[in-house]
Amino acid sequence: MFIAKDISQFKTLFVNKLKNMLSDDELGAFILVLANSLQDEFLKTELATDLKDNFLVLKGKFDTGELKATQDDLDVFKQLLTIDIEQLPIWQTRKVGASDSSWEVVYNVMRQLRPARASSQILNSIIQDFDDTRFHFNKPFLKPEILWQGEYGDKNVRVFYNKFPFSDYHLLIVVSPEDNSAQILTQDMHRYISTLAEKVDETLPGFGVGFNSLAAGASVNHLHFQGFIREQKFPLENIDDISNYPLSVKQFADIESSWQYIQTLIEKDMAFNCLYRKNSCYVVPRKYQGTVDLPVWLDGAGWIDVAGVMTVSDEVTFNAIDEQSVTQALGLLSTH
Repeated sequence: MFIAKDISQFKTLFVNKLKNMLSDDELGAFILVLANSLQDEFLKTELATDLKDNFLVLKGKFDTGELKATQDDLDVFKQLLTIDIEQLPIWQTRKVGASDSSWEVVYNVMRQLRPARASSQILNSIIQDFDDTRFHFNKPFLKPEILWQGEYGDKNVRVFYNKFPFSDYHLLIVVSPEDNSAQILTQDMHRYISTLAEKVDETLPGFGVGFNSLAAGASVNHLHFQGFIREQKFPLENIDDISNYPLSVKQFADIESSWQYIQTLIEKDMAFNCLYRKNSCYVVPRKYQGTVDLPVWLDGAGWIDVAGVMTVSDEVTFNAIDEQSVTQALGLLSTH
């Protein structure tokens, strides 16, 4: 079993683990739970009271200088102190365009508080050595953020909450974390994730997996994937003719063909994003991050952006973006 036997058990576990994560001494946990609570009304309602109580305790400790936390978390908390957290809106989504394959724009206010990490770095290769001195998923302080861990198939799997989620029930999936592998896709891991996406969809409908290579939105150089549960298709999946997409896209129905293409991209040192869905793998080569002058709202673009969903953190931008601006912005990443 991967995480839960069905969607009901999954959601119960998701909420309960978030509640249990809150602590009078864990500022990072508070930020993570708050960000996850804003995904929808169900999560916000379930977590509102616990968050309010925890916030008051943490604020008291902050005011007296007793609150110990990382500088990143303290910087986020200082911003949260200037607003009423109970009034933070849940995610809002609007379609941009008239067709079924219209772009989506999501207003997610917490994303503006996310530390940039490696997603803001300008790299000259997608192949970098794993560095134990930098952030990675074996750090002891991350243990409270684990949703589930265990064996699935022939590998150990550790599933974390995403601290600043941008997709429905957003998960960070680290396969064989003990190997300390860099963020470089291998044939074995591609096969494993393809199978995972297909099998788990049977118990958690809408389950899928995204992957960012380095220089394509990956923020941590420790092999990981991003899980989500979203039954509706992404704009990328709805397009009738992918040759009309602003980016070069390859869709594959079998594991070996998709791997051959991915292997070619890796050998050419080309940045790419993947979207794994039941019976399909979409591979999107793109220009390196930092080499193109993108709109601010597309900076650090990863798998969900190239799949057609733009996440913004202010309401003005949310209402202003139109179909042409998304099409043109994604086109800037094209390798054509």
